[in-house]
Amino acid sequence: MTIGHWHSRADRALRAATTATRQQPPGSAADINAVVNARSAVYAQLIRATELLAGGRPAVERLDRAGATALMARRGQRLTQFYAGLRAAALVDRRFPPSGSWVSAEPARSLRRAADAVGVIGDILACHVPPGQRPPTPEGFAIRRGGGVPAGLADIARLTSSLVVLDMALPGWLDHGQGHLTEIYRPVAEAARWTANSDLGRTARDLIVAGKGQSSLHGLDIARSPLDPAPDVRTVDDAVAAVAAARSWLWQYPEQLTGVHLQLGTQLGLAAHVAVSDEAPAKVGGWRRAAIAAAELRATPPVGLARDAAGELTEALRWMRSHLADGSDGKARDLGRLNSELPFLAATLHRGLSAAVRRGDLFVKAEGALTRPAGSLVFHAVERWRPARSHDDVVQDLGRGLLERRDLDNVSELGKAAARAFPRPPRPRSPMAQAPPNLPTAEVAPGRACGRSR
Repeated sequence: MTIGHWHSRADRALRAATTATRQQPPGSAADINAVVNARSAVYAQLIRATELLAGGRPAVERLDRAGATALMARRGQRLTQFYAGLRAAALVDRRFPPSGSWVSAEPARSLRRAADAVGVIGDILACHVPPGQRPPTPEGFAIRRGGGVPAGLADIARLTSSLVVLDMALPGWLDHGQGHLTEIYRPVAEAARWTANSDLGRTARDLIVAGKGQSSLHGLDIARSPLDPAPDVRTVDDAVAAVAAARSWLWQYPEQLTGVHLQLGTQLGLAAHVAVSDEAPAKVGGWRRAAIAAAELRATPPVGLARDAAGELTEALRWMRSHLADGSDGKARDLGRLNSELPFLAATLHRGLSAAVRRGDLFVKAEGALTRPAGSLVFHAVERWRPARSHDDVVQDLGRGLLERRDLDNVSELGKAAARAFPRPPRPRSPMAQAPPNLPTAEVAPGRACGRSR
């Protein structure tokens, strides 16, 4: 499931929780504890997702509510203000006991679903941009260069706006006929009132405006490793998953890329572009040039997970060729998602090509020799191969073909090529409405590469 799927689930859950606080009064202290703890969990996951997108923790760790209020009253520094507001909203002056595994209060159930959904969003991001580590995937590399970040922050800001609306209703829900419990939960009511009256909602709206029209992270999913045997590809979603698994692993381990990956990847790119009738000739020409050059190479066979990655590409290519043989225009229109994988695939193959040449694992034809067996008057031509070098015509043609793409802007630097998979934002119409959020001073947070931080 993608970030877009989990964002929709979180948004629905937050709206359901707000509606429930207006319709269903709390039945017991356990119900209130469950709501309070679930609210804190949602804020914690929003904070984590913001840190992952920002590339660290903005330097506002020790700000209390008064400090956050003063910071959000300033101009500029939207992202830092937003982060400070999230941390201040999550502050509650005391802790409350956890509720049981089963809770009758609907607000608590919905808030827990929202916290889980935002947590999965964080898990997906952490697999691509693990805290304190080099991004292991091309998507992560692009995110670290700013690709998709404005729209991702806008998504977090939308969820925050829904949570602020809930905080507006929370004090009344806590005060509804509770008697002596009202004083016990006064810290929670104060935190909710601060959030409702602060500039957190305005700052979130500013981030939402800044993210309009920007490239989205909704299609981002968990990066899995290649499987053995490779799963059967029957749909475009299966093909996307197979290609993503292969090229994400090859991006992380470029020294494992072989000639088989180059041949399969370039053939897949060519087949995908041929299947879409409205593709520009320049795009098809680049893949065709790369596929012809890759076919002229020989290489050592892949082993281990590199062999599994080749299996994933083989399955995707088999499915793509079945589409070409089918000739269905309707099926061809469904290939947009697979085409969106190709810029990353091209950048990954180019990166591995350079590594394979340096290792001496690719071979090109050398000048042939004539030999005459003993006792024979006939000369035989002997085919010879030698290690490929970066200046060989075949290697040059393959490299140019992988980068000769309009959506890559014909750049030769790999980092720029990968970042183009998340298109650059359009030129802002006005500095106030469309400028991207600032990049705050950050301190890198330690964490695991994949999995949820608790």
